[in-house]
Amino acid sequence: MASYAAALRVLTRYSVIDGRDMTAEASRPRVKGETTFVDGLIAFAVNTANQCLVPEGISKGHWDKLGGAERFYLKMLDLEARGTKTLDNYQNFAKAFEVRDFKPLLASQKANDARLKSAVEFGRGEMSEGSELYQSVLRAVLYAMMELVAIWMATMSAHTLPSTSQTTTRAKPNADWSSNSQTTSPRNSKPFVPTKPAPRECYVSW
Repeated sequence: MASYAAALRVLTRYSVIDGRDMTAEASRPRVKGETTFVDGLIAFAVNTANQCLVPEGISKGHWDKLGGAERFYLKMLDLEARGTKTLDNYQNFAKAFEVRDFKPLLASQKANDARLKSAVEFGRGEMSEGSELYQSVLRAVLYAMMELVAIWMATMSAHTLPSTSQTTTRAKPNADWSSNSQTTSPRNSKPFVPTKPAPRECYVSW
């Protein structure tokens, strides 16, 4: 939206741009499929504005190598981390990054609670030639993350949970659990300190 506003401000402020009479350019009849001088200026403004949308932590060099769908996914991931999840934002940024169809990239399309698909939710989807993420670096990373999660879950499921039954430990006759006093074992002169059962190991599974 800012790029269009900036382009219109320039177009209405100057009568001549790059030797072109803007009054004549504005009044030219539009031909289907033709890119006019005005269209070129607007596209330039949009491209310039998009360069200001680089998420924090990504260098401009890497950003320039990404496709539209990759830029869209990373930018919206950045906005989701900031708590912005309105569907209008996804629609506007999809237009800004020239994404043909952003809906396959979303796990939720609720008006105020939209969100992107995670690596697990993508699964093996969006890997065909018809996908805008086809053969992209981002898709390769998401697929690798999905495989790692699958391996981790398989590893965790191989572990058996320990029994929840309590083990009763008998104290020796001379053991006094109610006080800090130490008693003497009849077999040696060293004081006997009763040992409590070691804490059981606990497994946490998602």
